[in-house]
Parts: sequence; C-alpha cells; structure tokens
Amino acid sequence: MADPDMLFDLNLREDDIHDALKKFFQQAGRAFVFDDDIQEAISVRAADLGFKDALSLMLPTGYQAVEMDGIYHIRKIPKAA
Repeated sequence: MADPDMLFDLNLREDDIHDALKKFFQQAGRAFVFDDDIQEAISVRAADLGFKDALSLMLPTGYQAVEMDGIYHIRKIPKAA
C-alpha cells in the first residue's frame, strides 16, 4: 500500500527512464504503464520530495503521468489543435 507521506530522494545520472521509473514506482508501492515509447536517459538530484513532485522531475519534457483507476499512465502531452 502506498504511503501518502513518503518522501523520496532522487540521485539519477544518465539513468534509463524505464529502469528509473520502475524502481521509483516499486518503492512508492504504485503501478504504472508506458502508453508511449520513451527512449530517454534522465539526470535528477533532489531530496525530500513527495510522490508527485518527484515524479514530475523524473519525466522528460513533453511527457505527463495521468492516474486512472490507481495506475499511472506515462504518455506524451497531447498537442493543442
């Protein structure tokens, strides 16, 4: 079960986004899926972040995490028409 008060420390240096998010979501006790293919390496260093703040720092520019039925969907941000 996810602890809503859990804080996260991020120390990522050119880590594969798939591996980094898998570890992060396992630690958080939450589920996620990739809706779009992401081929990125991420570098982030921060401490004492809540879940949503940590997640937003980990996502590459142009991507978002949308929670539906308890599962976070990692996807591209739709372009405005």
